[in-house]
Amino acid sequence: MTKKRKWYVVWNGWEPGVCDTWEECQIRTKGFEGAKYKAFDNQEEAILAFRGDSSEAQEVLRAIAHAPVQQTILAQAPEVMPGSIAVDAACSGNPGVMEYRGVDIDTGAEIFHQGPFPEGTNNIGEFLAIVHALAWLQQRGLDCAIYSDSVSGLAWVRKRHANTKLARTEQSAKLLDIVARAENWLRTHRWSNPIYKWNTQLWGEIPADFGRK
Repeated sequence: MTKKRKWYVVWNGWEPGVCDTWEECQIRTKGFEGAKYKAFDNQEEAILAFRGDSSEAQEVLRAIAHAPVQQTILAQAPEVMPGSIAVDAACSGNPGVMEYRGVDIDTGAEIFHQGPFPEGTNNIGEFLAIVHALAWLQQRGLDCAIYSDSVSGLAWVRKRHANTKLARTEQSAKLLDIVARAENWLRTHRWSNPIYKWNTQLWGEIPADFGRK
């Protein structure tokens, strides 16, 4: 008998939001003190529950509101926040030629663009794009939010470590040195900018997308 598909809502975790697999739900909640999540039989019900449009969701959200605050650098917003930065990466192959950028969510104007690097991975690009945005905002004293659609990139930033297996070669050496500097920046700086998971299901492609799918 075919196992019925489930959707999972994470209200309190490393990355609150709606997940379409149990594996992703585990990534978002494992090791998070006071994690709150639940399985649903269909996507629509899960989205309504995450938004708070159900009595059960309201009960969970009230419990979260009265629970001890745990600092995290990741969150999920019910709506796109104006004045934010969206980041994304593109890579031709894995590894392959990689680049990343950040854009103004309101106008679509490109704020920064790095690459192409001759040998990299998409996850490295997503990680560096978030860190680049954090540093760019801090230099200017701005507290606006950052959006990324990469679960791996967000997790690496949270851990302040890029869990990449990219081998150091003549072509990848410069990029790996940048990764090391980004990790050091995360370990030696504090920031107040919220970093949100872009909700592709509700909002479509992230504005920084390179459009090469």
